[in-house]
Amino acid sequence: MRTRQILYLIFLFFTSCKYFKGDKCNNTLPIIGTYQNTYDKKAENLLIIKEDGTFEQIFKKGEIVRENNGTWKLSTTRECYVILKGLKVLHEIPLSLKKYFDHSGVHRFNNILFFEDTGYAFDFYRVE
Repeated sequence: MRTRQILYLIFLFFTSCKYFKGDKCNNTLPIIGTYQNTYDKKAENLLIIKEDGTFEQIFKKGEIVRENNGTWKLSTTRECYVILKGLKVLHEIPLSLKKYFDHSGVHRFNNILFFEDTGYAFDFYRVE
């Protein structure tokens, strides 16, 4: 009897984990929100996804301030993909990485992820 209770508790623990809930892309929150790119630790690099289908980018590092705006929509042909029209890389990255940048990302685990092997330069992680 005790073993059955322990197994039941373990089952409840794993099914309540945020990675077992949410949509088919493991998102527990809608895409609307604020995300941060952490490639340059000395900068604030935000992507703000708005409910009206627009986004705003804000990059601040010391005296440098860069801003950009564009539109977004969820892909109708590829699951989990978000198309970010007008998205730019506002921070400095090596030229060899720029060729990998794509304006569509994957909205998964409440983050917006880009090219798998070099994603740390492009990915945005939810902050609110």
